Amino acid sequence: MLNRSMLLGMTVLGGLLAATTLANAEAPTWVDGKLAPLADGWPNQPLSLYVIDDPGTTDSIFATALSKAAEAKSPVSIRIEHRPDFSTYSTWEAQAWLIKQGEMADQGNWMIVYTAPGNIVDLIATDLKTEAGVDLSDINYVNMVEELPYLINQRADAPWGDTLEDMIKYAKENPNTIRWIGGDPGAGQTAAMRYYMDKLGFTAKLIVGGNSGERALAVASGDGDITVSPPDVLLPHYEGGKLEVLMVGGKTASPPWDKIPTAESLGITNDPWGTKRGLQVVNAVPEDHRAWLEELFREAAKDPEFIANRKTVPGIGLQYFTGAEVKDMMNQAWDAALPIMQANGVYWKDNVKK
Repeated sequence: MLNRSMLLGMTVLGGLLAATTLANAEAPTWVDGKLAPLADGWPNQPLSLYVIDDPGTTDSIFATALSKAAEAKSPVSIRIEHRPDFSTYSTWEAQAWLIKQGEMADQGNWMIVYTAPGNIVDLIATDLKTEAGVDLSDINYVNMVEELPYLINQRADAPWGDTLEDMIKYAKENPNTIRWIGGDPGAGQTAAMRYYMDKLGFTAKLIVGGNSGERALAVASGDGDITVSPPDVLLPHYEGGKLEVLMVGGKTASPPWDKIPTAESLGITNDPWGTKRGLQVVNAVPEDHRAWLEELFREAAKDPEFIANRKTVPGIGLQYFTGAEVKDMMNQAWDAALPIMQANGVYWKDNVKK
């Protein structure tokens, strides 16, 4: 079981080991616009990005755009493989599968497209070392390439007004009366909304309302007052005039919500929530191989065509984070989510029969 000290310990130890390894490792080099193979000859076979979903999904579209940009700079081809056949804890199950695949995974040729930090909530709600055979210590991050914030939104005809300030004032005057359409107590977006409410100082009445899309629809239809949603989920209702956005998570807001207050502007620093997307490998991958992948995909993320492609996604933020920075974000997400999940009675360790 992971706790705060263990997570920090893994980050510190991992950073020290990585620094020691890199000090003795070959740095990636560029030759005529392509990243050269390392002295050991790697990579000399194609790279594969595994999408743990169907073709045409958001992860698939991201992987296709990123691989196209990276392949122009890579000495080997880059393939997209789809694996929609995993079950409840799909990314964790996929990582457990990848660990068992041998040389191609162990050398870094095979990697998984992941989203975070919702998987932290999975760790807190479920003993995933028992259920799936892996936990956070089994993840080796290459990078994080983009992020979609969570947005607090409300029905367009709310009686209190159309700003976050209006809603908070009403909520304070009428505690626990605003109808918040949320997920079950162990859901990531539920934890995120509780985090935001605590930071902003208001309360609301939770009504559990299905998946993220169903929750946004309930609010747009007037069956609820507020919810928190990713941009792609709320966009059709926003464009139809049924939802209003009150706050954008994170530091910056992109069109069409660039005039809306951000979490950072409201004093919520280091907001850990949202959907952040990147690549991960297994722990067996040599550090210089992982660093080579980080370098390749860092440059791919700067490609103008890739940037233009991704900016067609409303609200998206394009900021590259190293593997070490991702580990730090996951620790922050753990710190934010754990007390919320404990308060809701869904921390798995608290529910183990003694």
